[in-house]
Amino acid sequence: MKCEFCRAMTPDGLELQGLLVGAESGAGTTSVIHVHGLAGNFYENRFIDNVAAAVAANGVNFLTVNTRGRDYLSDFIYEETDGTTEYKQIGGIHEIFEESVLDIQAWVEFLASRGTKTFILQGHSHGALKVTYYNHKTRDSRIGGLVLLSPSDDFGGQRLRMEERFDEALDLAGRMIADGRGAVLMPEEYFHYPVSAATYMDIFGQGSHLGMYNISRTDRDQFAELASITVPVLVVVGNVEEAFVGEPRDYLDGIRGLCRNATSFEDHVIEGAPHNYLHFETQVAGRIGEWVAAHFA
Repeated sequence: MKCEFCRAMTPDGLELQGLLVGAESGAGTTSVIHVHGLAGNFYENRFIDNVAAAVAANGVNFLTVNTRGRDYLSDFIYEETDGTTEYKQIGGIHEIFEESVLDIQAWVEFLASRGTKTFILQGHSHGALKVTYYNHKTRDSRIGGLVLLSPSDDFGGQRLRMEERFDEALDLAGRMIADGRGAVLMPEEYFHYPVSAATYMDIFGQGSHLGMYNISRTDRDQFAELASITVPVLVVVGNVEEAFVGEPRDYLDGIRGLCRNATSFEDHVIEGAPHNYLHFETQVAGRIGEWVAAHFA
């Protein structure tokens, strides 16, 4: 496989990094863009290697990318409009979900400048929510398909963990923000990831976009983001320590029913696989490779 390290600049001036794996044959005018999960990065999960190989073997480019939510805390080169540069500290601790649209847009335009005509957006966990939201928000006609790996029901999972303390945590985050301490970390008892009060409110506050896979319907009854999908969709989940409430089959059936405008919908449960597909990389890559071959090769 031919690999190339890449950099892209977001519309608001942040520099992001990624790795491009070129198609094994031809110019490759179709590309997959893989978006990592909460506090992840473009290289962490082992399945990325296998998926890249499976996609490239079918004549499709594979680009795995960082977003401004990479790792827990990260320094980003930030370019001012006058050309001067400084650093901004973001990462998963301080990420605001809406801004992920700018990150994906940067990578779409990067590949478009290289000749890509059709884009398959692939996201893992929190990244699956990002690519779904990008598709909904931009209605970009160049998006030809979505691969959703273990999309997370953040609200359902957090309500299950916190029970009656869910509202208590939101109350605390709101007070911290009002006191000018939005950038301060929430106490670790309230969330299993270190996040600032502002980010916690962004994830779990009323009307948050992060409810788009709240299939357990603890906080959502309307799912406009899923209804707006009008391209082929593949959803893959495991059945061990997954990021949703209930049985995998029920979760997938719920998503299927809400993706009523997708031109096709396929799903797959990988028995024994955890949320990050560790030791099940071949299985997830094989399923994605077959789907890409059927729709885009």
